[in-house]
Amino acid sequence: MIDENTPLWQLTVAQLKELIQSIVVAQPKPEIVEDPYLNSKEAREYLKVSKSTLVLWKTKKYLKAEKFGGILRFRKSELDKVLNKEA
Repeated sequence: MIDENTPLWQLTVAQLKELIQSIVVAQPKPEIVEDPYLNSKEAREYLKVSKSTLVLWKTKKYLKAEKFGGILRFRKSELDKVLNKEA
């Protein structure tokens, strides 16, 4: 066990590893939420709508989209919101 008052520069390599490990283990694991991006084709297939409908919904701000490297992407969660509104 490492004394709290010991300066870091006085720790041995093994003690330093032990200290780092105790800090890493104590940290809560971040919750990973899967919310993939779909391109326009995948979004159309998922929503079962035509290209013109998808463009119209994006233009009317019924559906949010983001551009990455010039490619339009839709979050799956946003598409799910649209599907739930229609039901």
